[in-house]
Amino acid sequence: MNQPRIIYRGFVITPMAAFDGGLYAAMTIICDGDGLQRATGVLGHFPSADEARNFALSAGKDEVDRRVARSAAAA
Repeated sequence: MNQPRIIYRGFVITPMAAFDGGLYAAMTIICDGDGLQRATGVLGHFPSADEARNFALSAGKDEVDRRVARSAAAA
């Protein structure tokens, strides 16, 4: 499956939607500048793949914002 990749604040976010029991499960993979990838578990279920991916992208951006804020606070 070809998933979109979005570059946001130096991170690569891959929002994903997987069909799961009649709904679409939202998940996100975030890759940092060092190539380390981390995946979320299922973030929620939605009636369409687009809704699931949109939610996953928003959640991914929120996570990146938290990481950037933590890094700035630690510096």
